[in-house]
Amino acid sequence: MTDDQSLTDASLMETIRREILDSYDEEIELGFEEDRLDSLEGGTGSGLDRRFYFRELLRLQHELVRLQDWVQHNKLRVVVLFEGRDSAGKGGVIKRITQRLNPRVCRVAALPAPSERERTQW
Repeated sequence: MTDDQSLTDASLMETIRREILDSYDEEIELGFEEDRLDSLEGGTGSGLDRRFYFRELLRLQHELVRLQDWVQHNKLRVVVLFEGRDSAGKGGVIKRITQRLNPRVCRVAALPAPSERERTQW
């Protein structure tokens, strides 16, 4: 076995390992989100289908990864701001959005509350 082949085998094994860990995360998420989505249905049965929710979530995350690759390839920058009251769900949304993005490229920064002067500015 050559060094190139062992390096390729090692990178393939690392990719497989990451995929397995990622699928574990999704299974855990499915368990956690099931109760929450059931509560959204309100017991009427007309609520959001869990499988549809995760299928759409993964599809949208895939599109975000494609966008990130395009932005990085074209050496561009994107800024996304989330504004809202405390416990409005910003943290959960940000986690979902950044979950599949490359952490070397995507950074999350929590800004402090604006000062009195900053509040009067655009």
